[in-house]
Amino acid sequence: PSVDPIHGGFLEELSSGGEFTGREKFLTLQARQVWFFSRVAREGIRPHDSLEAAKSGFDFLVNHFHDSEHGGYFAKVEVNGQPVDRRKHVYPNAFVIYAFVEYYRATRDESALGEAGKLFQVLEEHCYDTKYGGYREFFYDDWRLITDPSEAGYVGAINTKTYNSHLHLLEAFAQLFRETQDPLVGERLAELIDINTLTVSSPNGPFNIDGWNRDWTPVETERNMRASYGHDVECAWLVIDAAEALGRSPATLRNWAESIVAYSLEFGYDERHGGFCYTGPGGKMSDDRKKVWWTQNEAMVAMLLLHQMTGRKRYREAFDGTMQFVFDHQIETDGGWWNTLKEDGSASDNPSRTSMWQGGYHNGRSLIFCEKMLRDNSKSDRDN
Repeated sequence: PSVDPIHGGFLEELSSGGEFTGREKFLTLQARQVWFFSRVAREGIRPHDSLEAAKSGFDFLVNHFHDSEHGGYFAKVEVNGQPVDRRKHVYPNAFVIYAFVEYYRATRDESALGEAGKLFQVLEEHCYDTKYGGYREFFYDDWRLITDPSEAGYVGAINTKTYNSHLHLLEAFAQLFRETQDPLVGERLAELIDINTLTVSSPNGPFNIDGWNRDWTPVETERNMRASYGHDVECAWLVIDAAEALGRSPATLRNWAESIVAYSLEFGYDERHGGFCYTGPGGKMSDDRKKVWWTQNEAMVAMLLLHQMTGRKRYREAFDGTMQFVFDHQIETDGGWWNTLKEDGSASDNPSRTSMWQGGYHNGRSLIFCEKMLRDNSKSDRDN
């Protein structure tokens, strides 16, 4: 029901009565849905319907979000595809690369892989920071950098670099490199591993912080100097996956991954109710204890992967506790996942199951990947 049968692409916001209410389409959500439907088609889940949905989204991105004059993809369009925010941010553009690679895998449509490669080159030309490394993030449609702090943004403060964006650039480049073996993509991917494991690390403990100035000095605000447990557990498994894409042994990153995940387990995991809280101050227990859907999904993947790598019981226990919380509270029986719940799983003050950020990406990916790991573990147990 999320596919827009009139204009193509995907509808984003659902009212409590089940009616789609949104009047705009956001690049991040549109790209994530293309990835999701492409992936579930590859998994053999309603492949015909899934491929049709993926094609609707792919065509809508190419025909309405793509800037044929300057390159890259606009941030937002109206429901009919007319651009309403022509600015460009590397975060949603990274998801376009991610989506197009997966669409290529599902369809063998060479044009999709070609467009992913072209977008990488556009980001290289306009966003890569040749002086300090990493990527500048937010631009007008002609690729002039946005520096006015009064501008409305999407990810991070204006004119900063963010852990969040560089994490998802790593995610996208890992898949692009797997398909193309392009040396420059590989070089940038290796740099992004360094950035996500070293550069964005907090000086106050084994966790990463989000906001950074161009020269990779931290944005010195109380709000910024906090741990995001969901991002850190997500970072652990995405970095390991990126290393594998480059042909590196995951064992070289195991100690780092265990360290950053151990911090999230110590200060962010809810032993009483299960699941991970949202954020917290450095070196202290979480003081923002709401349960957000994407945090639980990334935690499930990370816990299972580390259990698979190390055999440590603690990771499997955290996976089981998080999964139980999700199944008991986060998944709505009428469809969808609740975005945010209170610590004990009760409804938040603003319950929602859809938004411009929330599609099938985090939860769909988590369930697919976790099922695969559980099957692999089961087979390994039988073989032994």
